[in-house]
Amino acid sequence: MRPGERAKFYCQPEKCVGYAKLSKTLRDIQKKKENKDAVVRQSCCGSQSTGYHDLDKLSGVSLVFEIDLLTVEQPGQYNKQIWTMSEDEKYALVTELREKGNKHFKAKSMDSAEVCYAKAIGTLEQLAMKEQPQSDQWNAIEDMKIPLLLNYSQVMLVKKEYATAIVHLNTVLKRDPGNVKALYRRATAHSGSWNVEQAERDWQELARVDPTQSNLASKRMAELRAAVKRKEAEEKARLKGMF
Repeated sequence: MRPGERAKFYCQPEKCVGYAKLSKTLRDIQKKKENKDAVVRQSCCGSQSTGYHDLDKLSGVSLVFEIDLLTVEQPGQYNKQIWTMSEDEKYALVTELREKGNKHFKAKSMDSAEVCYAKAIGTLEQLAMKEQPQSDQWNAIEDMKIPLLLNYSQVMLVKKEYATAIVHLNTVLKRDPGNVKALYRRATAHSGSWNVEQAERDWQELARVDPTQSNLASKRMAELRAAVKRKEAEEKARLKGMF
């Protein structure tokens, strides 16, 4: 190809497994960049939906990718895009991004930590696309995502973006239902969102999975109930003052 030319790539359905999931991840990341208050789309429990109707239509169909060549750069003149990296380079990048994200988190630079963790998750999504679902390597990649999703959700909790945290923690708990950190953080996120029933269910499950957390779970549930009562009393007082 030469600059200014366009190429088309026709891909059979079996070569496009995971494309919709990767596209959803990239869209959600872009949405958060454009609007920090945006809530990423999530599917219903048990559903395979991505939350985007156009992406849901891509399952099991052939895809056509059109690529325009804009410029040609020589080695050393550019920073490699993730999709141009080898598998080893991508795995190394994931490790680098996770370490950078941890440093940013410790420094309380939440926006920078969010970007690092999101890029690391997106890179693993790309790696997973090349693997057969449920294969050993695919499962290994999915397991690698868990600590990154936990870290990302912790950033969301600090930023009080509870809905986004819940989406990512749902992903962790779908794969690892007994993950103590995920249960604790999702319970915290539900509490912050005033999802009382969901929060109590998670606190109770946390106590069941890890009995050493029973006292903490009971304390958090009591705090939530007290907070709900205060909120209801304040709301009644506010409404009473309007009449």
